[in-house]
Amino acid sequence: MKRFAYLFILIFFIGVFYLDGKIIVFYTPDCEDCYTTLTNSEFCSLEDKGILYFDINKVENYELLLKVEKFFNRKPKHFPIVVCKNKLFAGRGVIQNLPIIKTLAAETTPIDSLIKKGISEGSPHWENEVIPNRKKARQENTVYIAFFTKAGCKRCDRTEKMLSYIKKKYPFVIVKVFDTVNRENQKIQEAISIALGVPENEKLISPTVFLCDTFLVGREINENNIREIIEKNKGKNFIPPWIKGEQFKKVVKSQIVERFKEFSPFVVFVAGLIDGVNPCAFATIVFFLSFMAIIGRSKREIMLTGITFISVLYIVYFAIGIFLYRLFEIKFFISLRGILYYLIAAFAFILAVISLFDAVMLRKGRVDRMILKLPRVVKKTMETTIIKGSRLWNYIIAAFISAVVVSFLEFTCTGQIYIPTIFFVTGISSVKLKATLFLILYNIAFVIPIILLFLLFVIGLSSEKLYSFMRRRAFLLKIATAVIFFALAISLFFISH
Repeated sequence: MKRFAYLFILIFFIGVFYLDGKIIVFYTPDCEDCYTTLTNSEFCSLEDKGILYFDINKVENYELLLKVEKFFNRKPKHFPIVVCKNKLFAGRGVIQNLPIIKTLAAETTPIDSLIKKGISEGSPHWENEVIPNRKKARQENTVYIAFFTKAGCKRCDRTEKMLSYIKKKYPFVIVKVFDTVNRENQKIQEAISIALGVPENEKLISPTVFLCDTFLVGREINENNIREIIEKNKGKNFIPPWIKGEQFKKVVKSQIVERFKEFSPFVVFVAGLIDGVNPCAFATIVFFLSFMAIIGRSKREIMLTGITFISVLYIVYFAIGIFLYRLFEIKFFISLRGILYYLIAAFAFILAVISLFDAVMLRKGRVDRMILKLPRVVKKTMETTIIKGSRLWNYIIAAFISAVVVSFLEFTCTGQIYIPTIFFVTGISSVKLKATLFLILYNIAFVIPIILLFLLFVIGLSSEKLYSFMRRRAFLLKIATAVIFFALAISLFFISH
């Protein structure tokens, strides 16, 4: 209701004499970022759509800005702030979202986006100290810097502040910022890296700075190094790095795919395999074999029922993975990605230690003291579900329903490996298809143990013998689980850097 109240207030203040404008802009005359954005040729092309400028140094305009921020429930830290229809853009986001602004401006009726309370201008005005710097910049040969950063990266934040200082010291420097959370920006970084001969082990690292046909990565980025490069190349003409890399865009995709082929699939496959033979999954496997025995039908019927069970188990577990992957891509999670990397790495490390503890308990024969095991309540629920399902007249439907329920119940336990692995995948995948293939690979590995046990059961090995075999190997499986947790923790820690 509050939001509708705010909307009513805004509509009430719509200016009937401002009907020629579809875009409103809040800026300050002494803001260099405002000058850079609002004098950008692409932004200026929007003038035919109708733009009204509000200098927030004026009391009326600042109060208007407060109302707008309250309505959007946002308080941007950077200027200019642009409002078009029901969207608000700020700082660098204005230029990055120009296509969206153009679309909204084309759809918007004038009265939708203009507010009467305020003193507007047909064009912005600037303080003298802002414009001379730009004129001086044009007199020098412009130095273009491409800065690749990543949300949650502390070194990136420090680099951004340092580049702000460089811009003030050298007015002829233009810095373009690329957030590598955006996959398109990753491709641009890869293309520039190819153009400038960046070594494989230094590609796609944040922070990275490209300028004057050279580059600085990570700890190499400091005031002295950048000043030295700028001073050394004064008077020379260089193509902006992002333009220089355009000719290599076609080879970027294949190179990224090849790089991940050499590294990531093995980690993901092993994680899925260990997840599938995790002691927590033993209960599901044994119940599954018992379910087959209860049916007591022909081998053909058992095969069809077993294939249904395994297929549904795979599909549901894969769907859970896709859901979590999409969840980690939501803007809210992206903004917290740096923190989440550390938290999930710590979570994986703790689980590794617990797995080692469980291994020791198994060695001592004290199974009751194990920590990572299927809770009794969940185990009982799974057993009841499968037994009830077996009484259904159609065994295929029984297998289908049982597999769906078992998938979710089993996730309460095997999710200990699944979640860190999915987060690892989101950190190294540069395209959605690649991430999807990783999840397919993980889930193939996950069902391999169940497929093998099912085949052994079909050829005549009893579920009691299989269960006994798994119990004897439980210690080694716990050790393997600890190893994969340690590997995931270390990988996530390095990805966060």
